[in-house]
Amino acid sequence: MDNHIRILRSQRGWTQADLAAALDVSRQTVNALETGKYDPSLPLAFRISYLFGQPIESIFIDPAHPQGKSTMTANQGHFEYTTRNANAFSELDTLKDMGELGWELTDVGLNRLDFRRPTDTQATKWLYQRLSGGLTNAQKQELAAQGWQFVVSWMGMAFHYFKRPLA
Repeated sequence: MDNHIRILRSQRGWTQADLAAALDVSRQTVNALETGKYDPSLPLAFRISYLFGQPIESIFIDPAHPQGKSTMTANQGHFEYTTRNANAFSELDTLKDMGELGWELTDVGLNRLDFRRPTDTQATKWLYQRLSGGLTNAQKQELAAQGWQFVVSWMGMAFHYFKRPLA
């Protein structure tokens, strides 16, 4: 089952260990929850709901009734956060569309892209690039010289995501 635990945790600046302590579970359990490898028991789902002050159905996504393109948008402090469902066929289009709307990529996971944008200033528009395979230091330096900023690697360094302001 998909969920928004990682977003809710990161919005509060908590580590997985912090959340694990608050829920009285192991850090490995939090990791398994966030990656969708473990569905919580009902008592644990209620503790998570209570801790984040949100209903269970706003944290966990029922696979039989997905909420559509935008799985969650939350406002926390100076940033608005959202998650978009994306697969191998839609990911690049989603990155393009979100970047043009001023959404900054913050994380990548299985069938999801996490974004944020400032709420108190004009949002920078972004151009994204995804590269596959290992990157040499020379390649990384060349990308940096072209104005590309590293965002995140995913799937054991198989995919690398970069951003730069859209001119």
